[in-house]
Amino acid sequence: MIFRKIPGKLIFAIVAIMIIFLPGFVRVQKLLYRNRQLQEQIFSLKKENKELAQELYKLQHDPVYLEKVAREEMKLGRDGEIIYKVAPEKK
Repeated sequence: MIFRKIPGKLIFAIVAIMIIFLPGFVRVQKLLYRNRQLQEQIFSLKKENKELAQELYKLQHDPVYLEKVAREEMKLGRDGEIIYKVAPEKK
């Protein structure tokens, strides 16, 4: 067998090296995975931040967009307008 030709000290050294370095290797792999997750989260948050900045700019500088948001999301109307809510039909 091949194991009979390998000295016991060499096998012991290989096992010792694995015991010493394997936990560190596993930890590095976990940290790399976590780093990838955080990089993806940063990318997503930067994209969301850019969209919110554009939304803020429109709300501050585009009166037509501001009126659209006020009408659709806040259910507001102009002076003299009457807003009707249509209730869904009951089954």
